[in-house]
Amino acid sequence: MRKMMMIAVMAVLCLTANAQDRMRHSAGSVTFQPMIGFSSGYLRGEYTSDNGATVKYDNNKSRTGITIGAEAEYYTSTPWLSISAAVIYQQLGWELKSNYDAKVDYVNIPILANFYVAKGFALKIGLQPGFVVSAKADGVSFKNECNTFNLALPVGLSYEFKNGITLDLRGAASMTKLNKNGNNIKWYNDGGMLTIGYKFSLE
Repeated sequence: MRKMMMIAVMAVLCLTANAQDRMRHSAGSVTFQPMIGFSSGYLRGEYTSDNGATVKYDNNKSRTGITIGAEAEYYTSTPWLSISAAVIYQQLGWELKSNYDAKVDYVNIPILANFYVAKGFALKIGLQPGFVVSAKADGVSFKNECNTFNLALPVGLSYEFKNGITLDLRGAASMTKLNKNGNNIKWYNDGGMLTIGYKFSLE
């Protein structure tokens, strides 16, 4: 843990020492970005039997869906740091190899710190509150069995071209259980997304 903290401190010091203008927008400005793309959901979790044996949920594959939303970004006086917040609709879930499909759709609200390491290129990390709006398995709803609220840890990267077009790649690890009941069952619905957007300044 001490080594990790030292590495983090050194990284921040390096950023500060080389604090050139790495953003395409001036300090204090705000941009707005509609975005659309693809999402991918995956089931992570485990089941603990009565005899104490733990079985991992590894007999599944990702579910691909769509992502659509919009993001606002505020550029701080620090020339390599911005803060963003978005509202994003994501189709997640998972597919079992036994042809059992679970489709779980969310409205997520990622709040991110964006660290610009080069002109237009940012590394992202933050927190992502989210809400389950639909949950179906083979067409049958199981939303009542799900916790409505979800909290995830998103990380990612993005690149903004000179014309404002922005590519964004993110992954988010869920930190709260999807399933409401069952102390011996833990479902976590992780997700990722790849989007294209258009970023423009708000006067």
